[in-house]
Amino acid sequence: MDFIKADVQEHLMREHFEFRKLMEEHRSADERLVYLRNKLRLTAQESVEEVELKKAKLRAKERIYRIVEEFNKNRGQ
Repeated sequence: MDFIKADVQEHLMREHFEFRKLMEEHRSADERLVYLRNKLRLTAQESVEEVELKKAKLRAKERIYRIVEEFNKNRGQ
């Protein structure tokens, strides 16, 4: 994610369980979305899945952003 400095991401991946879990969820949802986007046609179930994956990615990204903000705030103190 481009809003996270590499050193911050490395630290949080090592030390923050929720951050690590959210990054994996985001990556996994992104991979599945790429697969679905490459299909010529989606079934009704796949279309619903696509919407749910986009929502899951957004929720994960928003929480990741808050974790990074909190880390940077605490590091600056």
